[in-house]
Amino acid sequence: MKKFFAATLLVLLAACQSAPRLEDDARYVRLAKVVDEHEFTEVERKQAQANRPSDSGVGVGLSVGVGTGGGGVMLGMGSTMGDRRSNEPPQVAYGANRFTVQPLDSKERIEVMSYGPYKVGDCVKVLVGHPTEFPRFFELKPGERCE
Repeated sequence: MKKFFAATLLVLLAACQSAPRLEDDARYVRLAKVVDEHEFTEVERKQAQANRPSDSGVGVGLSVGVGTGGGGVMLGMGSTMGDRRSNEPPQVAYGANRFTVQPLDSKERIEVMSYGPYKVGDCVKVLVGHPTEFPRFFELKPGERCE
C-alpha cells in the first residue's frame, strides 16, 4: 500500500513540474502597449479603503486520519491579519492604478490593475482571458518587445 501511495505521489509531483509557468502560457499571455493610465485621486483611495472588507482573516482546519497502524487527529489554525495576499488582485486602496492596454495586432482594449510604474506607450506582457486568474503584468524577457 505504501508503494502505491509513493508512486501516486511521484506521478502527481511530475505532473505539477511539467505544467508551464503562468507567464509562459501562450494561450493567455500577450504582448501589448499601454494606451491609457488612470491614477486614482487620494479621495478615491480613501473611499476604497473605507469600503474594503476587513484586513483580518482566521482559518481553522481539522483532519482525521485512519490507517493500518493506527489513527491520528490534526488541528491547524492560521491568520492573515494585515498582509496582502499574493493571489489577490491589486487594490485601489493600496495604491494600484488602472492601465488600459491594447494587445499587438488587435483592436481589443483590456483594463489591468497594477502597482507598477507603467506609462502610456510602454510595452508590457499581460495575462488576459485566464479562467481563474486576474489580468496582470509580467516582466518582459530579454528580447521581447513590441514592434
